Amino acid sequence: MRAVIDTSVLIALGKLGYLELTGELFDKLVIGESVFEEVRDSEVFAQVSKLIDAGVAEVSRTTKRELLDVLLSSLGKGEAETMVLALELGADVALLDDLKARKTARRLKVKVMGTLAVLKALIGVGLLREAPEDLCEKLIGQGFWVDKELCVRVLKG
Repeated sequence: MRAVIDTSVLIALGKLGYLELTGELFDKLVIGESVFEEVRDSEVFAQVSKLIDAGVAEVSRTTKRELLDVLLSSLGKGEAETMVLALELGADVALLDDLKARKTARRLKVKVMGTLAVLKALIGVGLLREAPEDLCEKLIGQGFWVDKELCVRVLKG
């Protein structure tokens, strides 16, 4: 399964220390150039580089500039590029957290998963054994915007 990943999911999973586990869920992670640039100066950049070096992830640039320009009128560069690459590459899923971006992706018939769905999938395949309450607390502690009760419900569900 091929996934195109946006900055927020990349950073959240990286800060939790679970970014490398995404290779167990997805055959290939595609990172848009703008997303790559956004994380270049972040604390997760070393993890991103490690995934690229291992062949689990690759950086890609969209050739569909017209669609990108249309989406840029209402979305951030990373979110717009993530969606366009998902369409262009025929990716199985776009990994996005931003609500507006997720709604736009669904209108474009792009399947979407967010950070919580990725964590839930990692729990489901036995790669994470942390209690949902602890995971949610860590996420919120790193600045992830989610209601703790909702987070726990999603991860347990």
